[in-house]
Amino acid sequence: MIFLTNGFNTSLDDGIYPERRVAAFCSKRDLEKLFNLRAMRTSLKYIQVDRNIAGRYYQERAIKAVCQAFGQNRRKALLVMATGSGKTRTVIALVKVLFQHGWVKNDLFLADRNSLVTQAKRSFVNLLPDLSVTNLCEEKDNYTAHCVFSSYQTMMNCIDSVEDGEGKLFTVGHFDLDICDEAHRSIYNKYRDIFNYFDAPLVGLTATPRRSWRCSARSTPICPATPRSNYITYAQSAIDEFSDPKKLPQIVYKLQDLAY
Repeated sequence: MIFLTNGFNTSLDDGIYPERRVAAFCSKRDLEKLFNLRAMRTSLKYIQVDRNIAGRYYQERAIKAVCQAFGQNRRKALLVMATGSGKTRTVIALVKVLFQHGWVKNDLFLADRNSLVTQAKRSFVNLLPDLSVTNLCEEKDNYTAHCVFSSYQTMMNCIDSVEDGEGKLFTVGHFDLDICDEAHRSIYNKYRDIFNYFDAPLVGLTATPRRSWRCSARSTPICPATPRSNYITYAQSAIDEFSDPKKLPQIVYKLQDLAY
């Protein structure tokens, strides 16, 4: 791994991804973790998705699409899936695959509301009981879990304030995967420093159909050119009997056919 700097900007050439700008140098602990992961990493070409977690055909297709993108040395992916189609279960199964293949050790799940953070953590605990997790919005003294859940505001505060015996805990290389829930929301301009700071592959989740997503693409931390999983509409989910059309407001029916 080679760090390049002119005293103002710092770039990293890790021999895997194209040279990219980073916020700071990795800590010694980060480098040890990265080299250990590199030694343990196996190919994502042939993966087995846990169908007890994500058993629907489009969930498995989405997971394989993200793994294919990561296997091609891409660092960003966007899952566009209709409400009720199981985005959280999909990303849980994805995390399990990445852990099993040695691609991640620490991952970060970000949402813009505390209720979404709590809900996501509960789902992870139920489906991945062996994974150590923490919710920074509620647990102020548990920072060493492998899966960290937080709101954007809380994480912004923790980056500078949380330390351990070796110094700052949440260094630029601390996380190996960032997950951004409700990626279509206009939060990027306000909290873009989080994504600029952590040097990790990014997976975004959204239920916003194509036209609405395009309207907010500039405020989303994942650019429109980012590889996307095949879009699953609410109409298709209902046809496959995975969703109940009666449970959603009438406005959904005006949006459900806006697919990629």
